[in-house]
Amino acid sequence: MTQIIAIFNQAGGVAKSTVTHNLGYHLACRNHRVLVIDMDPQASLTTFMGLDPDDLEQSLYDALKDEKTLYIIEDLMKLDIAPTNLKLSAAEMELVHADLREMRHKDAIEPIQADYDFIKFAGKTPVPCAWG
Repeated sequence: MTQIIAIFNQAGGVAKSTVTHNLGYHLACRNHRVLVIDMDPQASLTTFMGLDPDDLEQSLYDALKDEKTLYIIEDLMKLDIAPTNLKLSAAEMELVHADLREMRHKDAIEPIQADYDFIKFAGKTPVPCAWG
C-alpha cells in the first residue's frame, strides 16, 4: 500500500524541499520505490534534483490545470520526480471556479499510485488539495 507523505508550510526557507529529498533518498536506499512531487512554484526541489524548471516539457501545472497525465522524470538520485516551475503559481487563480479542484492532486497521482511505495509532496500548496 502506497504511503503518501505531505510536507507543507507557507513559510519559505524552512527545509521542505531538503526534508522531502533526504527522506525520499533514504527510503529509496532501502529499496522502496519513491516519487517526490514538487508543489512549490519556486521549484526548489526540481532544481535541487538537477533540473532546470524553465526547460521542462511539462510540469505539475499541466496535470492540475489541464488534467493531463502527471509528468514524471525517473531515476534521478534514486528517486522519481514530478517537477514543477513558475507556471504553478497561476494554478490557484485559474482553478478558482473549477469543479472539484481540491481533488486534482489525488486524481493526478491515482493512475500511478500503485507503482510506488511512497509518494512525497513538498510545497506551499498553491491550490487546495484533498488526500484519499
